[in-house]
Amino acid sequence: MHQQVEVIYENGVLRPLGVLPTQLHEHQHLTITIDTPGVLEARIDATCVAAAQRDADPTVSLEEVRKILAKVPGTLAEAVIAEREDG
Repeated sequence: MHQQVEVIYENGVLRPLGVLPTQLHEHQHLTITIDTPGVLEARIDATCVAAAQRDADPTVSLEEVRKILAKVPGTLAEAVIAEREDG
């Protein structure tokens, strides 16, 4: 099961801010992932985003992009890796 639950840290304990899933049992061991708000945004390269926005072509439709990507053999990740190795 994967469920996101917002919590607050108080007095050394994580306290849920909402209702927990009913499947949980008393003393059950769980694994949590801590996602600090704002950390992800700090990793975004603003210069890269600005360049992408500047270079974007609003006349290209999503359907056109899908048609082009459908012609890529294998996965898109494999195509990017191959292109990086060539260049």
